[in-house]
Amino acid sequence: MNQPDLGRKIAELRKAKGFTQEELVEKCNLSVRTLQRIESGEVTPRSYTLKIIFAALDYQIHDTSESTASWFSKSIAVISDWIGQFYNSVIDLFNLKTNTMKKVSILSATILVLSLVLISICTESKAQKPTDVIKTIHASNKNYILWFNNGQIDSVLTQFRDDACVVAKGCGKKFMQDFLKSESERYKFKELSIISINVSDTIAVEKGRWVISLNAGGGVFTGEYLTEWHYSGKKWLMVNTISDSK
Repeated sequence: MNQPDLGRKIAELRKAKGFTQEELVEKCNLSVRTLQRIESGEVTPRSYTLKIIFAALDYQIHDTSESTASWFSKSIAVISDWIGQFYNSVIDLFNLKTNTMKKVSILSATILVLSLVLISICTESKAQKPTDVIKTIHASNKNYILWFNNGQIDSVLTQFRDDACVVAKGCGKKFMQDFLKSESERYKFKELSIISINVSDTIAVEKGRWVISLNAGGGVFTGEYLTEWHYSGKKWLMVNTISDSK
């Protein structure tokens, strides 16, 4: 099922269950803005997000395996045909008895392009290693505390994607700017400690513990938070975050 049919289906199931958008996102740990964009057909959710939404709506997907198998079979046929054509072209290319200089030039250019692609893939893969992601998030948290406590809100915002959300409170760059400024006037962070980080492809979910002290005095408070990070524009940025009430 493709968008916008998928979005309409989710909206129909949600209404049939008697859920508001706010009630459904609480069950799925999503932002209201994300669900709105899915239901309106603006974006197509990832498979794991779709599974979470359908699970919350008690809806079983019956045709996924069949569709996947059909798509896989067609893809194999296309790839096999392409490989056959490519093989014949390569054999002819290495036959240097005809158009020798032209074919040498083509081979050199092809090898150069393939080398650049491999370098790019290796560099990208290295950036996605869980150990590297965890180090990046650790470093980001240190900067977050420093900038937040110094009132450098514009610097803090560089760690958030433009459409980032504080779950159940608001989304978007302007909202985040106002929210962070207001929060920095209330308290300072004493600590942000990571409990766990789960990394999958271009998404990481961080669970941690915060410790704050109120600017007006009144003691130290602690709680836990959950943050969803996305690898976007060759950077790890926060997209959704939720925390205990302060």
